[in-house]
Amino acid sequence: MSGKEQVFIRRRIEFVAGLLALGVLLLAVRVVDLQWLQSDRLSDMAEKQRYREYTTQAPRGPILDHKGRVLAESVETPSIAAIGDEVPAASIPGLARALGMSSHRLKKKLHGRKGFVWLARQISPARAEKVMAMNIPGVRRETEWRRYQPLGPVTGHLLGFVGIDGKGLEGIERSWNTQLSGEAGIRQVRRDARGHSLPGGVWLREPTPGKAFRLTLDASIQSIAYAALAEGVKEQQAKGGSVVVMRPSDGAVLAMVNWPGYNPNNFRDFHPGEWRNRAITDVFEPGSTMKPFTIAAALQSGRWQPDSRVFCENGAMRVADYTIHDDHKEGWLDLTGILAHSSNIGAAKLAMDVGAADMYNMLSRVGFGSRTGSGLSGESPGIVLSPERWGPVETANIAFGQGIAVTPLQLAAAFSVIANKGVYTAPRLVADQAKKQKRVMPASIAAEVLTMLEFATSSDGTGKYAVPAGYRIGGKTGTAQKPGPHGSYSKHKYMAVFAGIAPINDPQVVIVVMVDEPQKSIYGGQVAAPIFRHIAESALPYLGVSARIEDQTAWRKMAIAAEEPAFDGTSLSGMSMREVRRFAAQRGLRLHVHGSGWVQRYKPAAPLALQQGDALEVWLND
Repeated sequence: MSGKEQVFIRRRIEFVAGLLALGVLLLAVRVVDLQWLQSDRLSDMAEKQRYREYTTQAPRGPILDHKGRVLAESVETPSIAAIGDEVPAASIPGLARALGMSSHRLKKKLHGRKGFVWLARQISPARAEKVMAMNIPGVRRETEWRRYQPLGPVTGHLLGFVGIDGKGLEGIERSWNTQLSGEAGIRQVRRDARGHSLPGGVWLREPTPGKAFRLTLDASIQSIAYAALAEGVKEQQAKGGSVVVMRPSDGAVLAMVNWPGYNPNNFRDFHPGEWRNRAITDVFEPGSTMKPFTIAAALQSGRWQPDSRVFCENGAMRVADYTIHDDHKEGWLDLTGILAHSSNIGAAKLAMDVGAADMYNMLSRVGFGSRTGSGLSGESPGIVLSPERWGPVETANIAFGQGIAVTPLQLAAAFSVIANKGVYTAPRLVADQAKKQKRVMPASIAAEVLTMLEFATSSDGTGKYAVPAGYRIGGKTGTAQKPGPHGSYSKHKYMAVFAGIAPINDPQVVIVVMVDEPQKSIYGGQVAAPIFRHIAESALPYLGVSARIEDQTAWRKMAIAAEEPAFDGTSLSGMSMREVRRFAAQRGLRLHVHGSGWVQRYKPAAPLALQQGDALEVWLND
């Protein structure tokens, strides 16, 4: 072998040896890299292949009424899930039938999914057992939480509902979602070498339930109001209605209902338009329920007194190019008579005398034109134009509740000012919510308006059908035409309203009733007032306010026999207005005067039997 060949062979051997040495070196470097440098990362990858983590919902906190009765709670419900690539294709038709869905839909859910996938959520226990009895690989049963409201439609609009992901979507469930939500849990399950999930698992973090949430609501009064409203709306063949029951002393909302209702436990079966809480979202023209605040503004001006008289133009009055009408032709009425007989003309004259600025200030102070601060999402502020936009016609119209729009909750809060001696208390829905109060009206004026409201529910007042037997109440009816689509008022669509305070001597509740488009009658006194009565006659005894039903005939006869006449004669007939006022003042009577001149008739027929605080009503004629 030549020297050249030996050199060539040696170099080939050295080259191969070098390659082998390099390979060994690379292997050593790789070993160091895998064993030391990438040890943590590879361990994490291995763990991830062996284990899988997933998040589980936490139960929401229960919603309770002020007595601790459950209004909404979370209940365990089964759901069916799967590891997508573990479900045998041959099992899909049978699994689809068990789940109550088509094979096509199930295939679509599983197609291309290798990990966790929901197949059917929040199903019945019986269906879940049927599915699991098939023992299909990759199919598993999970536990979720479903929201349940025991009273269903009775509380549906107020409480709202929760979506399948456990988040509040409407009502209190939405507005206080953060407070009601718990903390989700994290669960870990093991997988085999092929990636298939093994039974069991461990909690890395157990779910934490949400805290209980207590409302001012009373479940019994809520049910009473809902039943009375439903009956009244059906009786009148109306489109719908709303009721708010509020405690004036602290603003606690005891009931808030709408009809027609919807069942929040099956909210998907209803149109989204049926979900809204119309007691706070929908505005309406309040009609004559605005007159107490017109009278309060007149009294506060200092130019008017309760016995001041207004000529009501015998039923028709021209303001600019607009004619105001009264349903009943009236001549002279004092302020109580304007309220009791619901004179639009009398209210309009008072407002035009007071002026737009002072009227606007009164309406703003009692809460019209701004949200109540209830905390519910979607609440409307209502509509109150700035006083710069009030001409004579607008001022006159607003005085009797046209050209202004309010919600039932706003109207309840405003009437609570009268019941609460002139103090405005913001409505509260949450039991531990701070009470917000401010004086907006002198106590003396609130007391005078409250007395007038009682006359409005007398036998001659428009609200006589609102009075429950054995109770003294005060309230005001309202009948308003609904605005049409082009700015004019409809001739066939009305809102019937009654807002009242009970009992008058110690106000415990303010109740506002609104009925939308009644068909048998349009008047608040005939449509909304009876609903108020039905609610009050059940709610007041429940609240511990007893009725006082007495046969007054005997004691009145005794009083007549024992009392020495204070004037000559046996009748008030023919007395002048000054003499009647002196007679009432001497005995501490609440006097309500119609007309002017001399007494023509009066009631009760035995005025000497009246005691201090009783009512005397007289009609005078020139």
